[in-house]
Amino acid sequence: MSTAVLFDRYGTPDELYATDLPVPSAGPGEVVVRYLAIGVNPIDWKILRGDLRAHLPLDLPGACLGVEAAGVVVEVGAGVRRFRVGDRVVRHGRPGTYRLHEAVPAAQEADELTAWPDRFDAEQAAVLPVAAGTAYSALRQVGLRAGERLLVHGASGGVGLATVQLALLTGAARVVGTGSARHHDLLRRLGAVPVEYGGQEAERLAELGPFDASIDCAGGLGPAGTAVRLVSETARRVTIVADPAVQALGVPYLEHVPLELASTLDLIGHSPFELPIAARLPLSRAAEALALGEKGGLGGKIVLVPPTPGQAAPTPRQDA
Repeated sequence: MSTAVLFDRYGTPDELYATDLPVPSAGPGEVVVRYLAIGVNPIDWKILRGDLRAHLPLDLPGACLGVEAAGVVVEVGAGVRRFRVGDRVVRHGRPGTYRLHEAVPAAQEADELTAWPDRFDAEQAAVLPVAAGTAYSALRQVGLRAGERLLVHGASGGVGLATVQLALLTGAARVVGTGSARHHDLLRRLGAVPVEYGGQEAERLAELGPFDASIDCAGGLGPAGTAVRLVSETARRVTIVADPAVQALGVPYLEHVPLELASTLDLIGHSPFELPIAARLPLSRAAEALALGEKGGLGGKIVLVPPTPGQAAPTPRQDA
């Protein structure tokens, strides 16, 4: 049997429950992956609330959250040539990783599995797709070049921290990032110039500008207005938060590039790169992890750790 965390209706994290399911079999063109670490992201609680049901419909009851994880291939289906049993992979894309085992399409065209680089442990590999992949696409969209100056709003979140590091790997001359004061030491260690939220934030940023490009990882009209004032070209601004008011102001919404994670890993290579892990919880406590993430302000990523095969089965819900 294999543990999974599911939900039967949209709502709060209280809707999540752990259960045991049969270990899936690999169909043609699929591999079965046993996950070692699973990333938690804002899209997870947005899906659970039903915010994205028009764009990302799920089969209810029994839907599964999670869009990133790292694990090991334990079965290979007919026709698969990319992976073998024992290969370590990073899963990314559609929801479904809040579980111990999953059957996943293995074709490169499906863009759901990428080889897990040896230099990263399971937790770091699991949290790469959303944060680092999104940061890479944002940097591509604004066309950041070596020697340029970049403004990052919300630099202490997962995508922001990845953006700071990837921008410097791209050759940025200066990266200025907004964030809470408690995260400034981390931003300085990563090479950014931190600016505290609120107060005279706009004035402080203006003193450090102008900037060649701006990436907004926080959302809202405040960061958008600052980006418009300090970055002259619309095409060199981007936000990762879909908001019609922000787009109308002149900050385009992010467009992800194909083979995003593979391209990101090519850029990172063997250079220093790390996403801080702010919290790790067992998979059975996924509801707690979601509530913690939605509260915000962690300054790092949340990781779920699945049980190892053979551990005790989860306690079923009282209403099951």
